[in-house]
Amino acid sequence: MVLQCILHALTALSLLSSPITMERVPGLSMWGEVVDFTSSNCSQWRLKVSIPVLEELTVCFSMKFKTIEDSTPWAAFMYTHAEVQCTALGLGGRESRLVVWLLGTEWTTAKMVLRPSQWYSLCLTWTHTEDRPALYVNGNLVDIQADSTPSSTDLSCQLAANGALTLGASQRLLAGGFLSLPAPVAALSLFRFWDRERSQQEVTSLNCTEGLLVKWEMDDWDSQTCDPIADPSLQCVWSSYKVKLKFDIFRSDGNNTASYTARDIAHKWLRGILPRSIYLNMVSVFEAARSSKEEDCVKTTHKDISVWWPSPCTRFDCLVHVSVIPGVDVADVQRHMCSRLSEVYLDPSGPLLLQAVMDTIHTTPVDNFSVVPTDVATGTTTTFKPTTSVSGMSTSTSASTLATSFTTSPATISELFFEVTVNVSITGECDPWQLLSDWLNSSLPGDKIMVLDLQLLPKVQRHHPKLLSNLSTSGRVFVRKVSRESCIFQVRVMMSMSDTQEIEEQIRHLLLEPYSDGSISMATEDVQISQILILMCNSETRLTRRGLFEWPYTSGGRTATRPCPKNPQHNATRLCKLCLSTNWVAPDLNDCHRVVETIPDLDHIQVTADNALDVVVMIEALLRGHLALNYQELLTILNKLQDVVKLSRVTPDLGQALIDTLSDILESDSNLLPFTNTILNLTDAVGDMMVEYQGSFTLVAPAIAMSVVDVVPGQFTSLTFGVSSDGAGTKPEIFINKSPFNGTVAFVFLPSALQHSFPASGPGLRPPARVKFQFFGIPMLFKDSQKGRSLNTFVVSASVTNASGPIKDLEEDVRVTLRHLVPDILHKDVQCVYWNFNKNKGLGGWDDYGCRTSNSSSDYTTCLCDHLTHFGVLLDVSRTQVDAANEQILTIITYAGCGVSSVFLGITVLTYTAFEKLRRDYPSQILINLSLALLGLNMVFLVNSWLSSRGVYVLCVAAASALHYFLLASFTWMGLEAVNMYFALVKVFNVYVPSYMLKFCALGWGIPLVICVLVLIVDREAYGSHLYTDAATGLELLGDSDSFCWLQDNVTFYVSVVAYALLVFLFNIAVFVVVLIQIRHMRANRPAGTRSGLMRDLKGVASLTLLLGLTWTLGFFTWGPARVVVLYLFAGLNTLQGLFIFLFHCLMKENVRKQWRIHLCFGRFRLDEYSEWSNSASIGVTTRAKSNPPRALVPSVCSVKSSSTDSTSASSDSSQRNSSCKRPNLGLFVNSLALPRAQRSTLGPEALPSQREINRSPGRRNHRLVQQERR
Repeated sequence: MVLQCILHALTALSLLSSPITMERVPGLSMWGEVVDFTSSNCSQWRLKVSIPVLEELTVCFSMKFKTIEDSTPWAAFMYTHAEVQCTALGLGGRESRLVVWLLGTEWTTAKMVLRPSQWYSLCLTWTHTEDRPALYVNGNLVDIQADSTPSSTDLSCQLAANGALTLGASQRLLAGGFLSLPAPVAALSLFRFWDRERSQQEVTSLNCTEGLLVKWEMDDWDSQTCDPIADPSLQCVWSSYKVKLKFDIFRSDGNNTASYTARDIAHKWLRGILPRSIYLNMVSVFEAARSSKEEDCVKTTHKDISVWWPSPCTRFDCLVHVSVIPGVDVADVQRHMCSRLSEVYLDPSGPLLLQAVMDTIHTTPVDNFSVVPTDVATGTTTTFKPTTSVSGMSTSTSASTLATSFTTSPATISELFFEVTVNVSITGECDPWQLLSDWLNSSLPGDKIMVLDLQLLPKVQRHHPKLLSNLSTSGRVFVRKVSRESCIFQVRVMMSMSDTQEIEEQIRHLLLEPYSDGSISMATEDVQISQILILMCNSETRLTRRGLFEWPYTSGGRTATRPCPKNPQHNATRLCKLCLSTNWVAPDLNDCHRVVETIPDLDHIQVTADNALDVVVMIEALLRGHLALNYQELLTILNKLQDVVKLSRVTPDLGQALIDTLSDILESDSNLLPFTNTILNLTDAVGDMMVEYQGSFTLVAPAIAMSVVDVVPGQFTSLTFGVSSDGAGTKPEIFINKSPFNGTVAFVFLPSALQHSFPASGPGLRPPARVKFQFFGIPMLFKDSQKGRSLNTFVVSASVTNASGPIKDLEEDVRVTLRHLVPDILHKDVQCVYWNFNKNKGLGGWDDYGCRTSNSSSDYTTCLCDHLTHFGVLLDVSRTQVDAANEQILTIITYAGCGVSSVFLGITVLTYTAFEKLRRDYPSQILINLSLALLGLNMVFLVNSWLSSRGVYVLCVAAASALHYFLLASFTWMGLEAVNMYFALVKVFNVYVPSYMLKFCALGWGIPLVICVLVLIVDREAYGSHLYTDAATGLELLGDSDSFCWLQDNVTFYVSVVAYALLVFLFNIAVFVVVLIQIRHMRANRPAGTRSGLMRDLKGVASLTLLLGLTWTLGFFTWGPARVVVLYLFAGLNTLQGLFIFLFHCLMKENVRKQWRIHLCFGRFRLDEYSEWSNSASIGVTTRAKSNPPRALVPSVCSVKSSSTDSTSASSDSSQRNSSCKRPNLGLFVNSLALPRAQRSTLGPEALPSQREINRSPGRRNHRLVQQERR
């Protein structure tokens, strides 16, 4: 045993490392190769196979013209017989016509357009029972007419045997001699000959199968000096193949190999080397004849086998049936099979080795699988060793390892199809699909039961009661521990039993057997087997954007192929899926060029009752690539939809497709006003023409919803329709005869008086009455020229089909309740209206005739109307209307301004924070806090929309509350700026506030925090996502119509924002007026020659206006005719407030520029800090020397210039040169006003002013000056 293992291992190593001595013989098949008759040395091919006497036939081949010569006749093939004085069979052409010769008669087609460099599939069929042959071009039957008088030979006679068949140049037999015809200027391929007439369905669906009498194989032809060449442009996709081959089995133990053992080994070998896309259907193994057993066995095998395996090998014949799913080109399959079958197989279970004989591998595309091999059926079964019959109990003769042996006629074999659904429990780690595939191949006898398709069911389709979740890795499911899977597959059963119940029980018995593969085990449960009774897909004509395709009758599991209309050299494919309800799957049209590429191409499409649904689907596909439609495109689409409704029966499927298409049109950014009436009439027609439903039916699309209800006159009491939807109207849901609830956006009550308008019903009378209800979720469809009013609800309609007359002046009103799109908090005027199709010169418009308002609240309006039509509610928006163009510009200005202000506010904060000398006084510290509040406001505003789009509620609440907080903080610091200014100018004397800035910070940051907390306490839902469709005041943040996180409750907004801002700005305006009056008094008392210029005064006023936030008051004036202008001013000034603060308090201030030059500049632009200190000190000395007593009883605001800054002081420029306090001029308000500081000094009154004295408060200094004056 050990020696055998060693020999086994050495054999494997030698086979893997040593070369093959046998020369590989090229395959016989010429699939994928063509004969090029355009070359100089290629004129014709001759057939070496004899043709028998035929009473019917089929000839098919493919041809591609290089050039087209109209005048020169040519022959593609010709079959002649020396004893028959006429052309027996042939096909050629002349003058753009195809010519068929059959038994002395010439048949021609009409002129055809044969394009060069394009493959054409030509098939000629004939039977003696018909009076003419049939010619097919690309699967389409072509009309042919007899051009010559029929010869004396009757068409019902037979085709003579043993004639000469040539491809290319031929000699046509005539009564008086021969006529030479040249070969076509073309390439020819796939010439095949059958001994029976194929139907049109077979010609179309079986176009890739091999011939019976003549095959496209090299052994059948005498190519002379013209060898075939490969041409990848000719593709023939097929799925069913028959593989014939011989293989040798070597044994190291000297024993012979039985047929059933050979089949078992071959089955394992094939299953291991073939890819997953190739399904192994049947494997038949037979022992080869004695003449080719031993000598050829050693001769054609690996050179080292004779060394390690001295025993004679055993050769077997093998027939394999495979399915390639999806289908692949025949030539590719043949090459692939030859490559895979060349691999040597070492059986791991014993001392066995298998190797295929390469020159015997022959792969052929077939129509279907023959159960019994041809040589067996013809009586050569005696050359094969008998095998054991099916037995599920014996291990050596199990159903999975039996060699095929049939002694019965194929006529006694039943072919049945079943669909099987199985639940399995898997223990171990594996790939479920691969495990199930191996299990089925080993459990079901491949020679009798063929697995056609295996699919794992997704979890939503599984019916196992205890399915466990699976773990996914790289797109493939891998099972861990114990997992349960469900699969479905179809099987074809070839058995002599006729009892389907017995077959089902046998399949169930085989599947319920436990299965184990080493570390993996599997148990089967809940096997459901159903017989498939529908085995064919009906012929079908489909119109698509890539052309018109006529799909023929096709067997289940097969793929139909049709040439592409625009590029016939390529094909479209469509699978007929075999299942309980065998049906067509979606066609594969990827290789076909589009015929309808744009909407104007629809003008060339003729709508019929058969292609109506295809036209609508085509239109819907065209709409996916259009965000906006122009007038002509809308006209084309709506005309086609009208044709569809007129010419076809509107089934629920077609009605849904129409509603989906109309919804896409409404959702596009198009001008629909000229087509409003057309769209409304279309939706009415869909409801009127609806068929194939019972009682009621509802169609729903994102922008439209429709419901139709059949009613019986005399039994009608009332009817209600309601619609619930989201705020955008994109998710409507209709409910009938149910009470309204939260979320209802429209509700219609139809009274019993409506029954008087129903049509009479009965035998021979009109169809029964039908009530239609429609909902439109796109208000933009109903644009109207009414100024000052806007549609504030969705639109609903109710109507009666086949009414006896116009429905108006009803005894009892129709009650319509509509929800407002924008809450009417201000209780503006609302108006109930209906859509009048005749207004605006036939374009339609709103009219209030026959409708009145019953009651109205902020959210709903109930209307009463005495007629049926389309209803809506108009809102008076004359004070709030902003057109889309201005709204877009305002949005851009707002975001751009906030971005710019954020940058410059950041620079301002950094400047005052980084340089300690700039932030020593109170105005500078207040300025820093105001800048921080505005910076936070701008930053939160810029990211608000992005945060809202994330859809996280907590994140949106945080953004809304932060925006609210920073807005209030900005208002608060503007008010504190006014307080500080009031102290500086009005309360000049004896002002001392302990912890001044600490208290200011507590107020500036604490009050907004308290307000925000109170809002959350009172109403937790106050903050959230909000759509800004109305701007009540300019104080609302300008955004677009997208979702925005802000205050949702209007009461909270007006109380916590508008009222608070109003109080702050009223105080600021009062302070501003007081400051201006004070400035006026100072200007009047200023000495002559010291007055500042106008520009300096304007700068001071502008600085005060921005610091006090007075530009925000423009928001209270955004109404009336000047609304748009004021909104532009409001957006520009307030969003750029940060830029203005930087300009006035950084760029235009001398001390800030000095600090920049000291710390940030280089070279000659740099300013030494020592020079500034010296200048400041010398100023102090000079001031003491030139001091003059101030004027008595005149309030003054003085601040001795410190070394820190001169910009934040309240003194004028002249105070730098005099010790007396003068009234400040207007220019000082360009800078911040200084608040008097309460400081103490230990110096005596007679002491000279020092650097310490410079920092004293103005109030104390004024007090000392008064004492000096009194002395």
